[in-house]
Order: sequence, then C-alpha cells, then structure tokens
Amino acid sequence: MKNTKVIYGQLLNEHRRIGNEISDIKANSYELNDDEKKKVQELQLRQVKIMEQMKILFNGKFGI
Repeated sequence: MKNTKVIYGQLLNEHRRIGNEISDIKANSYELNDDEKKKVQELQLRQVKIMEQMKILFNGKFGI
C-alpha cells in the first residue's frame, strides 16, 4: 500500500508539473503559434497518459 501512495504522489506531481508548463506556454502569448499549439497538445496527451496510469494503479493492475 505504501508503494501505491508513493507512486500516486509521483504521478500527481508530474501531472501538476505538466499543467504548470502548459500554463506557462499559454501565458507567454495571447495567441499560440503552431509550435506552441503542438507542444501544448503533446503535454496534454502526457497528462492523459498519467491519468490512465493512476486509474490502472487504483484498479490494482499497475505492474510494480
């Protein structure tokens, strides 16, 4: 159970860090250029993957 909590905390921190990075990109310009849009999409996809990992973790299927 302790490992689950540690992994959950790590995933949550990574999700938050990515969210902050997305916010920074969006704050730097009123209208995003193509490269910025692509970077934001990539980061959002990473957030989705992290959420999927968290879901798997709580379903007891996380391969530790």
